[in-house]
Amino acid sequence: MAKSQIRYHLAHPLTPRPLRFSRLRALRHWTIRRAYNLYRHQARRTQELELERQYNAMRDACEALRLMGADGMMAADGGSAGGKDVGRLYRIAMEKKGIWEGVPIEYARTQMEAPPREGWNHAWTR
Repeated sequence: MAKSQIRYHLAHPLTPRPLRFSRLRALRHWTIRRAYNLYRHQARRTQELELERQYNAMRDACEALRLMGADGMMAADGGSAGGKDVGRLYRIAMEKKGIWEGVPIEYARTQMEAPPREGWNHAWTR
């Protein structure tokens, strides 16, 4: 079925003929396309490296907060000394309190594309 559909549309009289470049024009086309693909690859790679740098900086900052004591100094042994005050700033920074204040309720609830359990509430009155 699929082959016959493809064959029909390729041989249809309203289908435009395929492009046929001369040798020089094909070479120019290939060169421009290759240069553009190289540019896109380089731009994408640059963006990925920038995002990786930002991620690593955030990870290092979170680790520094996790190891920091109440006095603002890093724990010498990796965070075990100092009791509950070590990592207090990290725990406060990671709390999710108040992030939905001032946000419309439409964004706070889960967006779903599913029908309701009851299609129509027949008992509803004004």
